[in-house]
Amino acid sequence: MISDPTKRAQQQSEISQMVGAALRRPEAGENPYRVVLRQVRQKLMATSDPYELAHPTEVTRQKVETLTRQIIADYRLAQPVQGLPVLDLPDDEIVRRVVSDVLGFGPLDPLLRDERIEEIIVNGTDIWVIDESGKHRTQTNAGDADSLVELINRLVASTGRQVNLANPILDAQLPDGSRLNATIAPVATPSPAMTIRRHRLVARQMQDLVQLESLTEAAAQFLKAAIQARLGILVAGGTSSGKTNFLNVLAGLFPEGERVIVIEDTRELQLPIQDVVYQTVRYANAEGTGEITQRRLVQNALRMRPDRIVVGEVRGAETLDMLLAANTGHEGFLSTVHANSAGQALTRLVQLTKLASEGSLIDDKTVAEWITEAFHIVAFLRRDPFSGKRRVEEIIELSGSVEQGNRILNQPIFTRDTERGDLVRTPYPLARADRLRDRGVDPTPFAPAPRAMGTPESWARRR
Repeated sequence: MISDPTKRAQQQSEISQMVGAALRRPEAGENPYRVVLRQVRQKLMATSDPYELAHPTEVTRQKVETLTRQIIADYRLAQPVQGLPVLDLPDDEIVRRVVSDVLGFGPLDPLLRDERIEEIIVNGTDIWVIDESGKHRTQTNAGDADSLVELINRLVASTGRQVNLANPILDAQLPDGSRLNATIAPVATPSPAMTIRRHRLVARQMQDLVQLESLTEAAAQFLKAAIQARLGILVAGGTSSGKTNFLNVLAGLFPEGERVIVIEDTRELQLPIQDVVYQTVRYANAEGTGEITQRRLVQNALRMRPDRIVVGEVRGAETLDMLLAANTGHEGFLSTVHANSAGQALTRLVQLTKLASEGSLIDDKTVAEWITEAFHIVAFLRRDPFSGKRRVEEIIELSGSVEQGNRILNQPIFTRDTERGDLVRTPYPLARADRLRDRGVDPTPFAPAPRAMGTPESWARRR
């Protein structure tokens, strides 16, 4: 035992210098926490199985905690001698953050665990969330640019992809089905940006939508009848308007025993059906091969003896294949499309068919006629930017005819009353009433509104 204070201080200094040599000196302005975190990661990479870190157990967590406390102690010992920045956080807080950063997703961990959150938006250090009540800025800090890039790559590690200078834009699906989009420099400046869209089925049954005031009981019964009669239904709306959730509810109304093929860009739908096949696209690998498009999946679905085909969202050449399939005996298609109104959704379908190589060879009138055979109903949804509520704004019916100028004739069946805000039945009679009768569905409950609501002519002037 050394009793001489001078010798003891000298030995302490030597130990501190040895420890400090193992800690790379922080760059100017670098957070000392980052130094500790880096040391923990380096030692774990050298001593641990990557699978263990990707699928941590309680033993793994204890291992990281023990290692972190050791490195914290080393840092504090070297700090006064080496002139390192002061590590001013309590040990327990540092350990908690390191475990979260190494084995979890750091500042996003509590947000990803919160089932109420639908979207997470990261702009540099700022983190915003969107839930059923709207958009909110959190008090959580995403960290510096390097930390955020590391976080993004940890989130997508299971996909085998990463964001870097050579690939500054990343679009990926996380294991839970969430969609992640990230951009870094030189595309995003001065800081990286990331958005995580989490599909949350707020409503699983039509009655849930009624209770949420997305639509009325009368409109709900009409859509149920349309599904029973195998009418094609297109759901339209903007981003985050609730299209996917609405589509999920509609598809859940398919009669028991029908074989359903679901085609999606990323897996989101969860149908309460036994005979259902989910198919998702596959993006090309780093060599540019292996891509499986929605168009190919639609074509393949026709060979799978489907009773119904659901296309999660049409956004390209697959629109043409969907229309062709619907015009060759495959009834009752369901799909969604981005649009600003029910009427514009029809125009969008015409435009999307042109993205197919052969689409430009087909005249617009022919495409419009195909649309009237494929889809009979369009439901338009909108998300209120103030309340956050998602509501059906309008349900239109396609008459089955195309007029001069290739306009698809349609009429509103339900629309929002501009004064009361209610979804009301219009005075227009159903153009497809015979179709309902032929399929064993009584159209009587869906008769036009009383004349007190106006005449078809007066409603036409409103439009």
